[in-house]
Amino acid sequence: MADSLEETERQRREFIANISHELKTPMTSIGGFIDGILDGTIESEKQKYYLNIVSDEVKRLSRLVESMLSMAKLESGEFMLKPEVFDLRELLISVVISQEQRIEAKQIEISGLDETESISVNADKDLIHQAIYNLVDNAIKFTEEGGRISFSLKSENKKTVFTLINSGSGIPEKDLPFIFERFYKVDKSRSASKNSTGIGLYIVKTVIAAHSGTVSVTSKENEFTSFKITLP
Repeated sequence: MADSLEETERQRREFIANISHELKTPMTSIGGFIDGILDGTIESEKQKYYLNIVSDEVKRLSRLVESMLSMAKLESGEFMLKPEVFDLRELLISVVISQEQRIEAKQIEISGLDETESISVNADKDLIHQAIYNLVDNAIKFTEEGGRISFSLKSENKKTVFTLINSGSGIPEKDLPFIFERFYKVDKSRSASKNSTGIGLYIVKTVIAAHSGTVSVTSKENEFTSFKITLP
């Protein structure tokens, strides 16, 4: 019991340290740029450029807070699932279309959507949307310029199986066991990681587990990363 309490306290301290860091970084950036504009350090012709950075950081803060609230509710059991029957293929396509500008900006090739099956599932649509969005968002971040993302959605043994594969730098083998832990980032030096909250994949795991499903990842460095979701 003492060991259990000690581990719980360690996790609590680690959680507070991580969330403090995640909040402090964008807040420091926002404060610095705004002060620079107000005191004239940043010249007028450069103000729009830095205000765009401030806007991005505010959006990142908003995403972090929203993710934290969702995570806290799911972990505490306060969040009651609101299942409804919906077409998972339509949801997937809507998520991809919402990211069209980012996909085109990186000239990413999208494949597999035309071949996906139209499958009805009985689940909490908002939560499944968030899980799928997080995976697509993650794939776009780490796919190289001119890379590719492929999708698969089908029924297997009375289960719905969704697979997303993206090209890119991949995930080192040593990191794979920890990829779904909250605040875990594979490589903090990678530019895409700097815009990551570190809890997107943790939320995917939590959402899918709440639906009695599973999520797994495979990867090969400098080649691909593949996420697979199975729902009953």
